[in-house]
Amino acid sequence: MKHPLDNANSSDSEAPPPIKKAKLEALEAILDEFGPITKVSFKPFECEAPRLAKATLPPDFPPTVEPYDYFALFFTPDLLKVITSNTNRYASLQRIQVKQERARQWYDLVVEECWVFIGVLIYMGVHEEPRINMYWNTDKTRGPIHTISTHITLNRYEEIKRYCHISNPEDDERLGRHLPTNTIWWYKVEPLASQLQASCQKYYSPSSEVSIDELMVRCFGR
Repeated sequence: MKHPLDNANSSDSEAPPPIKKAKLEALEAILDEFGPITKVSFKPFECEAPRLAKATLPPDFPPTVEPYDYFALFFTPDLLKVITSNTNRYASLQRIQVKQERARQWYDLVVEECWVFIGVLIYMGVHEEPRINMYWNTDKTRGPIHTISTHITLNRYEEIKRYCHISNPEDDERLGRHLPTNTIWWYKVEPLASQLQASCQKYYSPSSEVSIDELMVRCFGR
């Protein structure tokens, strides 16, 4: 017959282990950021009237639209010109600094090619293949045949991917953005990041109830 104390011993053995010292110190460091609490005031949160999400499209937006029309609201023609120009700048700097034997000849990127390159990246994200060169396959017996090869060659795609640069490399160097003292850690995706943020705020109004899958305080759970 099982002794009653056996259950007590069993429950003690199943108790959760104490918090590790490193995690406890990290938690204390987070709590220290709030500082001492000397005065507590409570103000109830006032909920706004329910509001549905809606798109705030420009007045001249065409009534009959294609997916490209929506895409161009975020990746604007002016933004593509900037990316094209900065890619050419970066390619020139790299090819001057690092001279490689038998390197492919680089031709300056044009805006139309930049559109094609971005379209290829989106296409690859939808139609996944185990290897990049399979998108340029022309043999039906070796896999599906994609239409990418009719718009851009594999060599040209690899060259653009190698030198694609969103930020201005000359400004990055002049402002020392590669140094540890730089606080703008996302500088390599500017002005794309600011453009996307501005377009999201301009062309979409979220509802009054929004769920955000992020934490304000670090979690130590699994």
